[in-house]
Amino acid sequence: MPFHVRLRFGPPSSPAVTGTWDGGATTERKFRGFIGRYGSRADVRIELVEDGPQGERTLRSWTRERGEVEGA
Repeated sequence: MPFHVRLRFGPPSSPAVTGTWDGGATTERKFRGFIGRYGSRADVRIELVEDGPQGERTLRSWTRERGEVEGA
C-alpha cells in the first residue's frame, strides 16, 4: 500500500510537493526529515498520508502552530 508525504507552503489549497513510497518506515523517515528541514516555517503544512482501498487517509500532520497531530 503506498504512503505519501506532502509538503505545502500556504493554505491547504496551495500546490504540494509529494513523495510516494511503498514502505511505512521510509515514509516515516521522510516525514520526520521534512519536519526537520521545513517545520520552523510559519506557512508550512506537512502530511503523512496512507493510500488505501477506501482512498487517502491522513495519518499525521505538522504545522508550526500545532506541532504534530494524529489524523487530519
